[in-house]
Amino acid sequence: MRLRQRIQLKIGQVTVAGLSLVERGLHGVSLNIFDPALTEDPYPFYNRLRTKAPIHYSIALRAWWVTGFDVVQEVLRDKRFGSDVRKFPEQVKKILPNLDADQRETFENPSMLSLDPPDHSRIRRLVSQGFMHKFIRSLEPRIRLIVDDCLRRADNDATFDLVDTLAKPLPAIVIAEMMGLPESDHARFQAWSEDLIEGTGTNEAAKVEKGSAAGKALIDYFRGIIKARRGNPGDDLIGQLIRAEEAGDTLTERELYNTCLLLLVAGHETTTRLISNGAYLLLRHGLWKTLRDDPARIPGAIEEMLRFEPPVQATQRFVLEDLDFHGKRMKRGDVVFVSIAGGNRDPDANDNAEVFDIHREKVSQVSFGYGIHLCIGASLARMEAKVAFEKLLEMFPDMRLCDEEPRWGKNPFFRGHETLLVSKQ
Repeated sequence: MRLRQRIQLKIGQVTVAGLSLVERGLHGVSLNIFDPALTEDPYPFYNRLRTKAPIHYSIALRAWWVTGFDVVQEVLRDKRFGSDVRKFPEQVKKILPNLDADQRETFENPSMLSLDPPDHSRIRRLVSQGFMHKFIRSLEPRIRLIVDDCLRRADNDATFDLVDTLAKPLPAIVIAEMMGLPESDHARFQAWSEDLIEGTGTNEAAKVEKGSAAGKALIDYFRGIIKARRGNPGDDLIGQLIRAEEAGDTLTERELYNTCLLLLVAGHETTTRLISNGAYLLLRHGLWKTLRDDPARIPGAIEEMLRFEPPVQATQRFVLEDLDFHGKRMKRGDVVFVSIAGGNRDPDANDNAEVFDIHREKVSQVSFGYGIHLCIGASLARMEAKVAFEKLLEMFPDMRLCDEEPRWGKNPFFRGHETLLVSKQ
């Protein structure tokens, strides 16, 4: 092993302090998640790791990596693995000294993403009321209008940035309207959200600090919004949550703030990457005109986009009890990184898994998670992507990439392009 530098890896609520090492003991498989080559193209690494050891303990990160499709699903549904780090005093002792007062309060009152039942179930039931399938379907006309408005910005341009023009604003506007947030605030919370994501899974101190500041700003923002609306909460998502919090036995005040933050950030960051990653894949693989000529394949193509370039590359769990998992001895409190990207490219789950194929009859993917933490906004993300691609293919039938190899972002856990310059002709 070769020592690189100290890192702090933040995913969800947990901070895993470790050493960024290059491990050479696993048949030459290198594990340095901040290696530029790995963030540019992580799939050869996941494929080698899955082939050699689909369940592997990383000394570098002091955590397990799970990369096979079946075991990924198994970890995500197995009740012996949890999401709440607060259950492990040894982990908490490492984390709390690095937190200021605001961060400590957030840590002690996490969002449902970092909770286990029964608290997770309680909050999810409340939030799910705003994501009923019938209601999401009713949003389609409004989503079409938003897409039209976004693309009008490119009316007079031969080339445009697909990320800034459509992929970023569309899901941000949709989730903001669902939450009842004023249009004048869209730019602010979108910038905070980007800083928060960028500060996650990085070894750059400045980005970590900026992300932390963005998290505080978002919490303060929601404090102000909720205070102003207490007398007249309304019928949107925030209104529903305010009424639940005021009931006194369903949601605490801090849970209310953190749930709002989670809905806002998760509600648009992943969909932004789904749209931009999907457009890149279609254009890079010469399938734009194929889908244009057969738009009925758009829903299936979106599933393949999710499989081949998942916006969220990995998630995490904690081992709740000492156990034997497929011959591996795991200890209570161990961290498990669940590789969504590795599972999606498992050839045992999808034939020719390294081929982007929009004609697949069946797509096996876990890009929206699995089990009790299955993404509550999955149907909304699919709806937004479907409308976006229908309109893009209709308006720009000859669209192409201006740069055949645009740079991927550096975050090893959230995959996407910061910009995607395209030409209409």
